[in-house]
Amino acid sequence: MEQHLDPTRCMALFVADVSSTEPFDAGAVRDTVEHTLRRYGEDGCYARAAEVFGDRPEVAERRIRWARASVAQAYDAMSV
Repeated sequence: MEQHLDPTRCMALFVADVSSTEPFDAGAVRDTVEHTLRRYGEDGCYARAAEVFGDRPEVAERRIRWARASVAQAYDAMSV
């Protein structure tokens, strides 16, 4: 399932301005990842993620798990 688990995509979804509690389909995940990467760039996504991990590690841990699962599902859906 994790053949498409690109860490940069995970970081982009992690820092995106979206709620991890709202329903989010595969297309929305991919669109959000692409938009966030265009907005912040790869380095910007990692920098923003580092801030969250430093400031709110308890929140970051749950959100990165959600981002990883969402990215894996969204990009694996493309290979079906």
